[in-house]
Amino acid sequence: MTRVGYEKKAKLQLDAWNAQIDVLKAKLHAAEADAKKDYQDHLNALYSAKSEAEAKLEELRKTSDEAWEDMRDGYEKAWDEMQSALKKAASRLS
Repeated sequence: MTRVGYEKKAKLQLDAWNAQIDVLKAKLHAAEADAKKDYQDHLNALYSAKSEAEAKLEELRKTSDEAWEDMRDGYEKAWDEMQSALKKAASRLS
């Protein structure tokens, strides 16, 4: 995948995660009092993972083309790990 393609993919995924977080926030507000703590804990984990993903995307934007080629596999691996963590946290709340 090219750098531009990766940036586009990352931006689309961040938008999808934002939508997913919005749905979970709505569930949090509708949850019973005893379930709210669980929802809040999972949402906090989602926010943290999303922040890491946004930081990686910003780092990517600042990386030179030459460095990007050297670091591409690392970026993709880190992004996949973050995506997996977000999916896992979200599935616990669904």
